[in-house]
Order: sequence, then C-alpha cells, then structure tokens
Amino acid sequence: MRKKVLLIPLALLLAISLVVIGCPAQVAEKTEFDVVRDAITAYLPNKAGELKASDLNTMITEGKSPYIADLRKPEHYAVGHIPGAVNVTSFSQLPTLPRDKDVVVHCYAGQKAEFAASVLGVLGYNTKNLTNGMSSWSTDPAVYFHRFEPDTAQGDYAVETTANEATKTYSFPVLDNTNSDNSCNIIAAAAATVKSQYISAADLSAKIAEGADMTIISLRKAESYEAGHIPGAILVDFFSLTDNLDKINPYAPVYVYCYTGSRSGQTTALLQMLGYDAYSLTFGTCAWSSDPAINAGKCFDAASVPGYEVEK
Repeated sequence: MRKKVLLIPLALLLAISLVVIGCPAQVAEKTEFDVVRDAITAYLPNKAGELKASDLNTMITEGKSPYIADLRKPEHYAVGHIPGAVNVTSFSQLPTLPRDKDVVVHCYAGQKAEFAASVLGVLGYNTKNLTNGMSSWSTDPAVYFHRFEPDTAQGDYAVETTANEATKTYSFPVLDNTNSDNSCNIIAAAAATVKSQYISAADLSAKIAEGADMTIISLRKAESYEAGHIPGAILVDFFSLTDNLDKINPYAPVYVYCYTGSRSGQTTALLQMLGYDAYSLTFGTCAWSSDPAINAGKCFDAASVPGYEVEK
C-alpha cells in the first residue's frame, strides 16, 4: 500500500486558523497570555482522553476507524504502521487535520502524542491518545522501535515525603507570538510554539543535586505524592493548572511529571503555549523509582501487548 504522509507547508497554519468558526477579535483589555489561558482553562475539564489498542483495533475491524495520526519518524512509519494511519511529521501540521472526524494520535510510547493531544484539544478537536503508543500495538521491535524497558529506563532515585508549599508568587510570561487580534489566530500562534521537550530521570536528579533553579510539578494523586515525590516537587492538580500558574517561575525551566509521562506530556504542552520553558519527565515516576508505592504500578508491561496487524 502506498505510504501516506501528510506534508502541509507551515504557511498554511495561519490560513487554516482564519476559517475556524467563532473566532472573535481579541478583547482590548486582554493580553495574548489572557486569551491563551482562557482557552486552556476551557479545555481542561474536557482534556483529551486515551484509547486502548484493543478498542482501536475493534474500531478498525468494524470499519469505524477514526482519523489516525502517526507522529513517528517517516522511516519508522514506513516499516509498519496502524492500518489507515497518516504520518504527521510536525506539530505545525496538526491544525490541518480534518475537523469533521474524531482524531487518535500516537507516537512510540505515548508522551509525544500527549503533547499533540493537548494542542488539538485546545484548538477544538475531539482527540484521544493511543495508550502507550505503538508499544501497545506491536510486539515487533522494528515497528514499535522505542518503549519503556524497566531494565534500562528505570532507576531508583531519591524521594521525599515532606510536602513542598509554593510560598512565592510570580508574574506571568508575556506572549508576543502574533500581530493578529483574532482570538483563534492568537491561540493557533501559541500552539505553533509547542515542541516535544523531555528530561530524563538521571538528568533531573543531577539538576536537583546541583541546586539548579527550576520548578518541579507533580501531577499525581495526593496519596501518591504523600507516599514519596521527587525532591522539591510541588503538587498541582491538572484540572486546576491555570489556577496555579502564579506558583511557577517564568524565568526558569519547569519539569513536569506524573506516573508514566502521559498527563505530564499534555501539561507540558499547555505550559509551553503559555510561554513557560517546560519539559516532561520521560516515563514519569516509572523511570524515577521501581517502588510500586511511588509509581502506583502503572508502568508499561510488554507482556500484555497482543500484537496487532500493521501495514507498510
């Protein structure tokens, strides 16, 4: 079957944003930051969900497949991809995806797709991320290429149980992404700044040891945070993200983590749209600790992957 690759010029991004329905001019007293923050606040209660590989396979088998966007590199897409999937090679192409269909995004292990899911969600798409990405679909290393491997990806780094309170408040970043006063163009311009940025457990541990200036955000449940969290991390509820922005230093990196990297991927993308230099911890607490009390037993299990059909 012919390889399907979506190649849309970046210049088309703003052109497409102009045809989005319901995009009023920017309110005079609102800054770009205000417009983007309001859009993200509206998105949070309806955050992009996840779709299991078994459910997606059933949908494809029954002829009810959604639009599937494969975010992997073209050379890996060519080796094998989910039937019907289109290769999307850049975040700048996301606003060109069809708006009349449900969209499922996926990558290798799920984190990059969560970045994309946030961007699409804020832009108004009905989007889901394939849980654990291609790692949950195929058992062939040539196809999944990169996944969570406990022997190589999991460490046992220091944790603390004392809660950290954000006692200092900060001003918000200043966004200057576009000259347009159209709200959709402002949101689209902010979305265009998103890029997949990660930090490994080893590198974050080293930065903590060095006393580097940073904000560390834990998105896990309160009981997990109390059981043990990365030193210095503050607890933030995903759905209250925009209510906690004054706790984040806009002049230093922000490192975000959850259990596996899924929710932190979404949060990192949203923070980048707001002007923060945000990074997602690769594989979350599953990479930080082997203790089930810390990672809640949510780490990817390769033995559970059935191995579904792929096409080239």
